[in-house]
Amino acid sequence: MAVLTVSISLFIRPMQAGMQLDIVAKFQNADLEFDVATAFDSEAETSRSKIALLGIVTPSRLGIATPSRNSFLFALEEWLWLIALWTKAVKAQTDSWRVVGSMTETETSDVSHLTVSAGRGVKFVIGSSRKGTVLYVLSRDDFADFEKALYRVKDFLSR
Repeated sequence: MAVLTVSISLFIRPMQAGMQLDIVAKFQNADLEFDVATAFDSEAETSRSKIALLGIVTPSRLGIATPSRNSFLFALEEWLWLIALWTKAVKAQTDSWRVVGSMTETETSDVSHLTVSAGRGVKFVIGSSRKGTVLYVLSRDDFADFEKALYRVKDFLSR
């Protein structure tokens, strides 16, 4: 959770004392972790104080003890687009990978790009100029839990 909080602080102009973080779902595949989370500023009253994020944590490399994390931040409109990409990817399952769509992050200091592909699961690739590119393949066994997380976050962002 500390790594996720640090990650959010890198993307949200300045991290405020009232920022609350909730990991909605966490998926593991070998040594990778894929998180769905929400955050909001409890001291602000506008819907703009709420965000969602997808984060991919990769193991530490080259003797560095801290794992690498790359995240993509969403407001409600972007989250709805993610749900549309997810639905398209689930319907397009096949034995080979095919890109179903992509998004570019807005309102962050390090703009990330998210690509969603369909194949034997759903592949999420997050790339940024500062953090590089990471990917996570969500297995078909995790589809139901991921979809529940998508709609739970949508409800959070809609309130």
